[in-house]
Amino acid sequence: MQVPLEIVRRAVLLVDGLAELDNPAGFADVVLPGLAALVGCDMLTYNEIGPATGQVQYCEYPAGALAVADQAMFAAHVHQHPLVNYYRRTGGSEPVKISDFLSRQQLHRTGLYAEFFRRVPVEHQIAIRLPGADAQVIGVALSRARTDFTEADRELLGLLRLPLMTALLRAHARHDAQRALATTAPGELADMTDREVQILQLVALGRTNTAIARSLDVSPRTVAKHLEHIYRKLGVSSRTAAVSRAAGAGQRLPVLLNGQQQARSRPEKMDEQ
Repeated sequence: MQVPLEIVRRAVLLVDGLAELDNPAGFADVVLPGLAALVGCDMLTYNEIGPATGQVQYCEYPAGALAVADQAMFAAHVHQHPLVNYYRRTGGSEPVKISDFLSRQQLHRTGLYAEFFRRVPVEHQIAIRLPGADAQVIGVALSRARTDFTEADRELLGLLRLPLMTALLRAHARHDAQRALATTAPGELADMTDREVQILQLVALGRTNTAIARSLDVSPRTVAKHLEHIYRKLGVSSRTAAVSRAAGAGQRLPVLLNGQQQARSRPEKMDEQ
């Protein structure tokens, strides 16, 4: 696929915009307008759909495109959604379109269309799945009223899927590490200076020495020296161990996603010196 330079530029801006995301709650605010600038569509939604009836939450872009009452209607008919059912059945995450499963005539015969899609309107949709608990379907859906999404649109979303998944996992990891550090008993950090605690908090957010130095207006060498003192005081030899020890854990901090512990590979180099 030959991607126009402007699309590449916008994709880079989207990925860069997620690099410093510290809280997964802000994920949709960055991703939805970013994808809208890349793939032409009438509306996008970030969706969290649980296994039980009524466990549906979404936010839309542009804001206000859906009425508050629409969420209950969507929840009542989400069991008919071909993309949700595909992701539940296969556990896949690749981009899929409604037209992969249903013709427009078949879609129009569903209660999902009659009670929800028709009023939006949604005639065509493509989605990608994001990381979540096994029984959940979390993802982003792009919708159009007129023309269907192309294979080029699918390929572009396929290329962006891994960076988006990584960014969401990283945001969860940073948020959980920061939250764990915030609940550390004061006595555990009593031997540290205010600056050392500040640096440890930035380390918990996944910041590199260079990024920490830039935010504190000091040199990377100064940050490295502070880290040496932190390691010595905590009796550890790495960034990850320092955050875990300060949070009162005997091992690497667990990453929690919607209440369920997930085994995850480390999304970035926590142990950069």
